[in-house]
Amino acid sequence: MAAKRQKPKRRHHHVWQHYLKAWTENDSIWCRQDDRIFSTGTPSIAVEKDFYKLESFTREDLKVIETLFAQGHPGAKRNHARLVGQLMTPFRLADQLKNSAHWAEIEQSLNNYASNVLEDYHATIEASFIPLLQSALNGDLSFYHDERIMPFLNYLTTQYMRTKGIKERTIALCEADKSADLTRVWNVLIHMFAPNIGAGLYLERRRRKLILLNNRTNVPFITGDQPAINLKSNRPHPPESLSIYYPLSPRHALLLADVDEEPLVRADGLSPAQASMLNEKLYAASYSQVFAESQISLQSLSGSAPPSESARPTPSKA
Repeated sequence: MAAKRQKPKRRHHHVWQHYLKAWTENDSIWCRQDDRIFSTGTPSIAVEKDFYKLESFTREDLKVIETLFAQGHPGAKRNHARLVGQLMTPFRLADQLKNSAHWAEIEQSLNNYASNVLEDYHATIEASFIPLLQSALNGDLSFYHDERIMPFLNYLTTQYMRTKGIKERTIALCEADKSADLTRVWNVLIHMFAPNIGAGLYLERRRRKLILLNNRTNVPFITGDQPAINLKSNRPHPPESLSIYYPLSPRHALLLADVDEEPLVRADGLSPAQASMLNEKLYAASYSQVFAESQISLQSLSGSAPPSESARPTPSKA
């Protein structure tokens, strides 16, 4: 029996659906977009057709990647080169078979590969975080102090870099200053910048505190299409410091403090004003959508999320 051909996955979510379930009730979540508030299901939000679809790189694309990481750590550069090589191999092999009698079938398989490979890669990273997410929700952050810190940091930084907002703002910034065209390569650059940032956080792990915020106020946490944010961001200026806020549910959030600093808010004793402040910061950092467990949580947000410009990502800060 012939092997069943894998179908292309066209609807690519740039925020993990499993993560969003913490804000759902009866499989519904509240969304605010363009000042319109509505109830929907997680399959319909933070999603775009072919968002992570891979393209065959040109020589110019490869030169952009090489330039971006020319000053990087030799080990990181080898890993990045290996990743590009693995991802591009099917394109190179297919190019050699364009005159084959089976080209139509080969082309379809290549198209399926291009649609699925990075979407599946994100799914693998998400799966690695499932036990850590449950551990955090149970109040156990011991993974930050053992070997599980590596998949945790890789997940966290990937979630930061993978979103629609980061992608569009960074590409636009580079187009504006004519430094590079990242349009075709960005979906792969995610998996280069994120490990670089994660490596920096790992080296600084003893100087950065990770806490679990327990929200016992009447102001539940919201989340959005940019769920991991830098609380010290000062757009449109490049960030000079980093403190990552990542809500896990309406009642819990992770906060990774800056180097040698106390967290910006305490793990316990969070006030309604502080919860509102965190919600407003996440709203301001969103691209077009924010999510909550109730309509009231979204109605309480002030004004409209301002259009913002992303600083160009660097290997050590975001």
